[in-house]
Amino acid sequence: MPEKRPIVQIRPGKVAGLKGTLPNGEKWYRYKGIPYAKPPVGCLRFKPPEPLETFGGQILDCSIEGNVCYSYSYMPPDAVASEDCLFLNVYTPIGPTTSIKDKLPVMVWIHGGTFCTGSGDSALYNPEYLVQEGVVVVTFNYRLGPLGFLCLPTFGIYGNMGLKDQLLVMKWVHSNILAFGGDKNNVTLFGMSAGSISTHLHTLSDESTKYFHKAICQSGVATSSRMLQIDPEVKARRLAQHIGCRGNTDQEIYGKIIKIISLFVEFLHYMPAEVICSKQMGALIEHEQSLDVFYPFVPVIEVAESDQPFLTENVLNLTKNPNRVSIPIIFGVNNEELSYKVNSLLKNLDLYRSEPQRFLPDSLELPEAMAKPVACKVLKFYTGHSEPTVEKVSELTRLLSDIFYVLPTLMSLELQRKHHPSTPLYFYQFSMEDELNKYRRLWNVPDYIRGACHGDELCYLFSSSYFYTRAVKKESMADRFRAKMCKLWTNFAKTGNPTSTGMECTWLPYESSNDCNDNVPINCLQIDEKIEMVENPFREVLNFWKNLYHRYNGSFLEPKLM
Repeated sequence: MPEKRPIVQIRPGKVAGLKGTLPNGEKWYRYKGIPYAKPPVGCLRFKPPEPLETFGGQILDCSIEGNVCYSYSYMPPDAVASEDCLFLNVYTPIGPTTSIKDKLPVMVWIHGGTFCTGSGDSALYNPEYLVQEGVVVVTFNYRLGPLGFLCLPTFGIYGNMGLKDQLLVMKWVHSNILAFGGDKNNVTLFGMSAGSISTHLHTLSDESTKYFHKAICQSGVATSSRMLQIDPEVKARRLAQHIGCRGNTDQEIYGKIIKIISLFVEFLHYMPAEVICSKQMGALIEHEQSLDVFYPFVPVIEVAESDQPFLTENVLNLTKNPNRVSIPIIFGVNNEELSYKVNSLLKNLDLYRSEPQRFLPDSLELPEAMAKPVACKVLKFYTGHSEPTVEKVSELTRLLSDIFYVLPTLMSLELQRKHHPSTPLYFYQFSMEDELNKYRRLWNVPDYIRGACHGDELCYLFSSSYFYTRAVKKESMADRFRAKMCKLWTNFAKTGNPTSTGMECTWLPYESSNDCNDNVPINCLQIDEKIEMVENPFREVLNFWKNLYHRYNGSFLEPKLM
C-alpha cells in the first residue's frame, strides 16, 4: 500500500483512505467501505447486527465503497450487490496529520429508497459541497426489503433489522469519529424519503437519541401513510410462495400453518439473498398491489420480547410521550412531491375514477359506505370536479402529494409542538427548479407540471456521478443555489440554528397552528430561486383537511396510522 495514503487508527484497526481536492481547492479525505458490523449472513441473516470488533491486524484498504445491499432495483444499475453489505463511508476535511484545534460537527446521512432499494454510495451521495462547509459526513448502507424488514416473531425474526443497522452506525460514529476530526457530541442525523422516515423514528427512540443531537427530515415522517407494515406474517407467507416454498396455508389448520412456516423459515435461511429480494413485491396482498405507493417490507411495531427491540409502540404514543428526549428538528417537503407518479396516475385513471376513495388518506379511517362521497368532496376541493379527469392531472398529483407528504409532515410538526413545546422546530418547502432537479428528469415528469418532485433537492446537497452534476458551471444559478442549500444544512448541524450571518433572510422557528385554530402563523421557509419566509402556505389545504378529520376521525392529531 502506498505510503502517502492517509491512514487513521480507529477501534477495530487502521484504515487507509484517499486524499483529494474539494471544489473550493481545499483538501479532503475519503475513507470508503469501512465495515461496521459482521457480515449479516448465515445464522446472522434476519438478526440484529453484531459489531465488528477487529479488522484482524492488517491495514484495511478503504479506497472503494463496499457492496450495496440486495435490492428490488439498483441505481446506478451496475452497483455490486451482496448480502454482506454493512459498510460505511467517512468524508472529512481533517487529515490524519492535521492539528485539530476544534472538533468538527458530524452529519450522518440515511439514504432513501422505500426501504427496498438504494445505498449510501458516492455515485448518488458525494458530500463534497457539505464537507467544504466544515463538517464531517458519514454515509452508509443498511439492510433492505425482506433482509431488513421481514417479520415472523414466532420464529425469532422480529423485523426492523435495517433500523437496527442504522442505530449501530450511530454507535460506531460515537466510538470512532474523533479519529476523523469529528465531534461525537455534535451529530446531526439527516435523510430523505425512507431515510427521512428512519430519521424521524430515531428521534422518537430513547436509545438512538443517545448518539445524535439534531435531525433533518426531508420528505418523509413516521406519521406517513403506509409507513408501517400491515399483516407481516401474511406477507411472509406470500413471499414464501413467490420464491418456491408452496403451501395453501390460508386453508390449513393452525398447526399446519406453523409446520409450513417453520419449513419456510429454514428455507429462507438457505435461499440465495438475491432471490428473496427480487421476489419481494409479490408479498403484497391483492389490494396493496393495486395501490401506487405501497411496499411490502417496511418498519413494523415489534413484539415486546423482540431481540434488541427498536419500535414497540405506536408512533403517536411515542410522539406524545412528554418524558422522551427532544432535539432540534428540521422538517420539509417539496412542492410537487408525487409528480413522479403522474405517468402511473394517467395510466390508472379509470381505476381512480371507479374508486375515488384512493384519493383519501388511510389515516382518515372512514367507513366504506362514506368513503366514496367524501372522496368526491375532496376531488371537488382540489379540482372543481367530483371525479378525476386528464385535464386536472396536475391538481390530482398535488392532492396525492398532500396525502402522502404534506399532511403527515404538518401532523408531525403539530404533534411535536403540542407535546414538546420547547423543542426548536423548523419547516421548509422546496420548490426550486433548475438544472440540478435531476429526479424529475429521472421520472420523466412532464413539463406542464412545474416545481420540485420527490428527491429534487438532493443534487443541491450532494454531487452525483450518476447524474453528472459536474456539468454545472461555476457561478451558474444552480451552483450558487447549491452553496446556499449546503450553508443552511451545515449551519443547522453546527449550531442547531440554520440561519447564519450573510443569509438573505432569517429562518424563523415553526409555530403551531393548534388543532382548531388557524390564526397562529405557520412559519415556513420557501426554498426557491428567492429564499424567503412565508406564513401559512398551506392554510387553505390544512383547514380543509382538519375539518374532515374533526368530522369523521375526531381529530387531525389522532389519526389511524396502521
